Amino acid sequence: MANVQEFLNTIENRRTIYNLKPELPEGITVEDIKETVQRITKNGPSAFNSQPNRALILTGTTHKKVWDSVVNAMPTDNAKMRPKACRDEAYGSVIFFVEEKATQKLQSDFAAFAEVFPACAQQSSGAVQIESWAAVEALGLGCNLQHYNPLVRAALPQDVPTSWTVHSQLIFGVKNGEAGAKEFNENPVKIYN
Repeated sequence: MANVQEFLNTIENRRTIYNLKPELPEGITVEDIKETVQRITKNGPSAFNSQPNRALILTGTTHKKVWDSVVNAMPTDNAKMRPKACRDEAYGSVIFFVEEKATQKLQSDFAAFAEVFPACAQQSSGAVQIESWAAVEALGLGCNLQHYNPLVRAALPQDVPTSWTVHSQLIFGVKNGEAGAKEFNENPVKIYN
């Protein structure tokens, strides 16, 4: 039960942190983040083990360039605020994708289930995103998840395969504040025997 409790603590501690500094915690490198996300992406559940999940990490000039493109695409000053924070206050971004060729192959190989495979890929991507978010926070970083998908996609380096569809952006940096209090709805899990 001790291992389960440690895992549950990690899940409970995963919070949206918007107030970030563009730094990494002492002793943590981008390679540590890469290894963490790589292991989760590799081992993420997927339909028929199709492994559609992909990820890349943006830091430095590339991170700033992508988010500057998003800022410039926003129609109002208010709409620019979050992308500006992503650009200026974060150290980097993990961009999560689904490889559409994997989904298309499943649809071809298992035509009777073709219509469910896009949803399966989204669910698989969601699992990898949340697991990565919790794990990156466990490394001592603050994170928030964004969904500027088409705008981010348009600004990515040219060698990112076009068959990779952007699903989200995990923004990370050193916490410059804590998350507020969290309220919970009543949603008890029932057991039926």
